[in-house]
Amino acid sequence: MSALTPRVAAELAEIVYQIERPSASGVYRLNMGNYEARNCFNFDLSQGPVKGVSGGSLFSLFNKTTGFALVGKGINQFSNDYVVTIRGTHINRDWLTNGNIGVTGGDNGTAVHAGFDKTFRSMKPALEKILAPLLASNGSATVHCVGHSLGGALASLTADWVKNRFKCNVNLYTFGAPRVGMHAFSKKHTGTLNAIYRCTHGADPVPMIPLWPFVHAPYEGTEYRLDSGSGISVEAHGMAEHKSPGYLNTANSRSWQALNQRSSLNFTLVRLKYENRHQASFSTYWADKISAALITLLKDAGYYTAIMAQAAIGTGLTFYDLLARSLESIAKASTQFAEQTKGLLGHMLAFARQAVTTVTELTFKFIRWVFEKTVGALYRSARNAISSIS
Repeated sequence: MSALTPRVAAELAEIVYQIERPSASGVYRLNMGNYEARNCFNFDLSQGPVKGVSGGSLFSLFNKTTGFALVGKGINQFSNDYVVTIRGTHINRDWLTNGNIGVTGGDNGTAVHAGFDKTFRSMKPALEKILAPLLASNGSATVHCVGHSLGGALASLTADWVKNRFKCNVNLYTFGAPRVGMHAFSKKHTGTLNAIYRCTHGADPVPMIPLWPFVHAPYEGTEYRLDSGSGISVEAHGMAEHKSPGYLNTANSRSWQALNQRSSLNFTLVRLKYENRHQASFSTYWADKISAALITLLKDAGYYTAIMAQAAIGTGLTFYDLLARSLESIAKASTQFAEQTKGLLGHMLAFARQAVTTVTELTFKFIRWVFEKTVGALYRSARNAISSIS
């Protein structure tokens, strides 16, 4: 079973943006140009692309069915394979960035982001119609699921469904994708799929959301960090070659081993000291570190299991209320926990670039305000990054 090269996977994630809408004559066209992917897969658009519904529940009047995915048949070294490549979109950025995130049951039996799942399920009947006859007669096939941005989240859900439905080999390749599910999803997702290639840019805000308790897959595994960007930058989310740095540019390799790899900070114990709060900056590094510090504090105080159980029922604005109430109680439990909570909040305020970074009280109202400022700063950057997709 061969994996796609980073270059071919990136090309497939980019070309699918061409099929969002048909031409003026009503025909869908795909220009493979000089891409290496044209020597790996053929795409038949005679019946059009796989379509899906975009638009969040708050904007249901504007839900639109557009081209979302392509299914290709492998040729040459991939002659026994298929690919499903799914585009991202700026249209349903509200599901991704409004902070009021619901969860629903995914195809692997764990909780996933409800907005992502809604779009995936709008595509599912068409995917079933195309893939069922192909995979029924080819049990040894490998299906490669590819996507950028929201397309990466949809590719993750598609990969889970394909693996559960057809019991075939499945590889997943994502570029700048958001988090799809929580701890249980990530762990099961990692253990089920044959391989996961998660690619990011150092300053891309989109892979940082939705915030914890959503986590990335592979669980405690490798992330391919394609550039050394720092801070948080809208431009870091671009896919195409004319974008800078552009995932298509930075994944320009025929070997995964040649790319930089890193492990997640989310499972590292981090305890932040209040006097060091000004070291924090608005960057993906500090977003990771603050998330790890929050998890560490909850584990130290014995609240982690209860919080995760509540998160599996439903997350959103009420989840941050729950966290704020919990931190207030934790801070009252001991001087040590109070100092640990104060250190966390001080770093959160510095991360969010708040003019007032002094923590003088550890009340629910103040802690909830700190969460609001921190979450808002990161989600605004992600919203702008997603809006820049063209």
